[in-house]
This record gives sequence, C-alpha cells and structure tokens, in this order.
Amino acid sequence: MSVIRSISLILLALVAGAPACSRAKPPSTLTPVTIQLLWTHINTFAGYYAADQKGYYAAEGLAVTFREGGPKVDYLTEVANGTSQFGDGGSDELILARAEGKPLRAVATIYQRSPVVFFTLARSGITKPQDFLGKKIRVAPGLAPTLHAMMAHIGIPRNRYMEVVTPSDIALFASGDPPVWSAYLNAFVTEVELAGYKINRIYPDNYGVHFYGNSLFARDDFIAANPELVTRFVRATLKGWTYIIENPTEIGALMRKYKPDADQARELAGLTASLPLINTGEEAIGRMRHDRWLGMEKILRKQGVLNKPLDIAQVYTLRVLQEPSQQ
Repeated sequence: MSVIRSISLILLALVAGAPACSRAKPPSTLTPVTIQLLWTHINTFAGYYAADQKGYYAAEGLAVTFREGGPKVDYLTEVANGTSQFGDGGSDELILARAEGKPLRAVATIYQRSPVVFFTLARSGITKPQDFLGKKIRVAPGLAPTLHAMMAHIGIPRNRYMEVVTPSDIALFASGDPPVWSAYLNAFVTEVELAGYKINRIYPDNYGVHFYGNSLFARDDFIAANPELVTRFVRATLKGWTYIIENPTEIGALMRKYKPDADQARELAGLTASLPLINTGEEAIGRMRHDRWLGMEKILRKQGVLNKPLDIAQVYTLRVLQEPSQQ
C-alpha cells in the first residue's frame, strides 16, 4: 500500500471518528469565516478549495470566504488586525512576525517541506548559491528570509549580492536579467518549465535551511475564544487536503470557482510538484513538531535574520491537532 494511501486512510478514519457535528446535516445557518491567502488563487491552496467545494466546511457549520494575497497585500497584518480569522503563509515569516509582536500562531502546517526554490537558466552556469556572488537575485515577496539564511549559511553577506523585485514574467527570466530568481516550486517555476525552458534548481534545503512551508495560522485571542470553531476549521481543512492528494487531477475544476481562467495544465503540474512536500510519509498531514520549529528559529537566529527575543513555543499550538477528533 502506498504511503499516500496509508496516510489518507488514517486521516479519513480519524475524521470518521470525529464528533457527530462534523457528520451531521449542515446547519441552516453557517458561521462566516474568512481566510487570508499568501498569494493569488493558485494550486498552493488546493486543499482549502477542496474542503470548500466538497462540503467539508459546510458540514462543520462554516461558510468560508477566501481573500487573495499578492505582492501588495500584507497577509500577516490582515489576520493580525482581525480582518480575517485565519491565514495561510510562510512559516519563517510567521516566526519573524511573532518576534515583531504580531500575536499570530500556527494551528497546522500544510507544507512539511518548503516549496521555495532558486532557479536559473541552464545555460547560465549558475548552479549553486556560491555562484550568486555579485549577482542580481529576484526575490519574490516573502522569500527574502530564506535567501538571507541560505546565503549567510555559506558565508556570503547581504552586501555581496543585489536583491530586486520583478513581476513573474517569462520573457524577463529568459533575458537573463536578473540571472537568479526565487519562486515557489509549484508556481512560476512550473510555468517556466512548461514554456520549454531548461533550468537549474537550487534548493535551500541542501544548504542548511530546513524550513516548514505554508502553515495555517490565526490570532492568539481568536484561538482562545473560539477553540471549537478552530478545531472544526482545521478538521475540514485537513480533510480537504486528504481529498486533493488522492484526486489531484480535480484541481482545474476546483479552481474555476475562484479563478475561471486558470491554466489547468499549469495548476496540475504545480500541484503534482507540491504533493511530496505536503505528504512526505514522515508526518501526518498538518502535523507539527517542536524540534522543527526550534530548528527554524536557530537557523534564522544564527544567520542574523532573527535578532529579537522570541519564545518559539508561542509561534504554534499543538492543542488543535491533539484534539481527539484530530488524532
């Protein structure tokens, strides 16, 4: 039996053992809940879309609204100020936000491994971070901490390379200026490869940066005041991710509701690239470990990215995942 199938069966069995409220007919009045996404609608959020359209949120008494992120949206602040009840975004950014005083806390980690990758044209000869010395590096919003940690790990300070912000433009990438790009493996990287370009991939995980990817998070006070709602939201979300892992080819149909012009081939390719990062076979979907969070803090602190005092145990909570209905 495959690892994906084994974990999926376990999760489905746990969901089946959840309180009756999750299996009963959805109430006539649903509680509105909003989740702020890191980016615009893309396969990164496939499990949430599945939970919405397959009725898992409704079965938990929730009517979920998605708010798109993007380069001009401070998705962390949108949750911190109460505009949205939940958010989905980078775990390293969540650590830094907590150190800055934002009362945000992860309730589940969706990407057990980070989808962040640096890439270059195959013909460029740039195949490792040491080759970034003196180069322009396109840093997508939210990915700077990973770049800084990776470069510091190999002993290259920030003043020895240049960070630039550019749109996700294939022609610009093909021009070679800037020569180094950062992006999510399941997003622009996939688009570039589908366009026929041969690329070199540089994974931060190979250079001492072992990060969780996207995590689901909420405000401290919201979690404390609404423990049952948070549990129901997480339960439905993980069920959605289990569904899409078993049925990845449905991503195109699921996305039409939120992005009618979505390129189905691109979204499927991106999701396929993501699955090993979400369902690693090492941890159940959504699970978190203290040692992994602590390791991320140590990396960020060692590389000078994190300078302020922080209790890493305040960045996440295992309470929701330890509920009997989530076990």
